[in-house]
Amino acid sequence: MSRAEIEKEFLELLLGKGALRIAPSVQEMFVFKSGRISPNFINMGALTDGESLARVKRAFGNFIADLLSEGGLQDFDFIFGPAYKGIALAALACEGLSELRGINKRYLYDRKEEKTYADKKMDQIIVGSGYFKEGDKILIIDDVITTGDTKLEALEKLRALGKHDVVGMVLAVDREEKMGDATRVEEKGAVQNVEDRFGIKVFSILKMRRIYDLVKDKINDDIRKSWIDYYDKYGVVSLR
Repeated sequence: MSRAEIEKEFLELLLGKGALRIAPSVQEMFVFKSGRISPNFINMGALTDGESLARVKRAFGNFIADLLSEGGLQDFDFIFGPAYKGIALAALACEGLSELRGINKRYLYDRKEEKTYADKKMDQIIVGSGYFKEGDKILIIDDVITTGDTKLEALEKLRALGKHDVVGMVLAVDREEKMGDATRVEEKGAVQNVEDRFGIKVFSILKMRRIYDLVKDKINDDIRKSWIDYYDKYGVVSLR
């Protein structure tokens, strides 16, 4: 699949299954944890049926394999999916890589509470860490980046493994927003902050600019304007 085909099919999945929700009116917008009020909301948790999972697997498997073959992404040993939504994505990505491209990788995920019984070596803090060897390379996978705070937490949790290299981060969607909250808007974007602070390249199947370009002619004028206004205030890209 070409990059454009992956983007188109993935967006169709998000829209068709309700994972990308667009406010029906300006009176029914979505309030984020940051307090920002958005005309759209992305919830990968809506993709729980078998058909959706197969399509997510195909999207991530092909996307990551293409990055590897193009040389944009360094080879790795593990895919780490932060709890909770990143866990399923990591498992699906591993399955997709193996099934579609013959690339066999293991996945890791973090526990919310430290395990105190049974095989602690394998999964006391990071599940699957019993297979980890010092110096192994890790790819992080997750659903969406908005302000980037949860991604920074994931990087901190990986310290429990010991010496390792994070080769990159793959996301379903980059909202292309600046850091901060509803009233405090920083100049630096969430992706740029992760890349600058940790030297990690971030790759996204879809970016908000691309999503907007593909749906703008199908939404009403008020929502289209609110989408543009939102990115004038919080975006690292302009939708005008």
